[in-house]
Amino acid sequence: MTLLIASGLLTLAFLSLFWMSPIGTPALKAIGNGRPSPDLTFGYRPDETYRLIESYGAGGIAHWRRLLLLDMIFPAVYGLFLSLLVDWCSRWAGEGLAWLTLATVFPVASAGADYLENLALLRVLAALPRRRDRLVSAASFFTQIKFIAFFATLVSLVGFAGLKLFAMAGGH
Repeated sequence: MTLLIASGLLTLAFLSLFWMSPIGTPALKAIGNGRPSPDLTFGYRPDETYRLIESYGAGGIAHWRRLLLLDMIFPAVYGLFLSLLVDWCSRWAGEGLAWLTLATVFPVASAGADYLENLALLRVLAALPRRRDRLVSAASFFTQIKFIAFFATLVSLVGFAGLKLFAMAGGH
């Protein structure tokens, strides 16, 4: 339980850093004229990605690179937290190993896809001014997997709570 709480607090700290600090995503969104970085959207195309990168300029590109490098730590943090949370909720709901195993795949897949997305986008930035359209498309695919697996994790957590409430209400 201590590891669950510690990883949850660390996840909140990272989210605060990314979403509320001057070095986080709000600054990058401002640099991009209100558009979020591609890794915060559900899919993106090479042309729109390169237009956004162009609008960033050298300073914005450097800022995004720093955020992506910082984001090389975050997936391990939130992946651990969500895996432990799924484990705790599964045990709380009294579900068996099969449900736990299935539900644990989701946070691991989300974190893994996040790493592949970050690596691809860092390679895109490293290749500038050359375009790497296939790499942008691959990064977009991993971004979509990241979001789908993350939301599947949330659904599994709600599902465990629903199963527990059903059991508490006298269901089987």
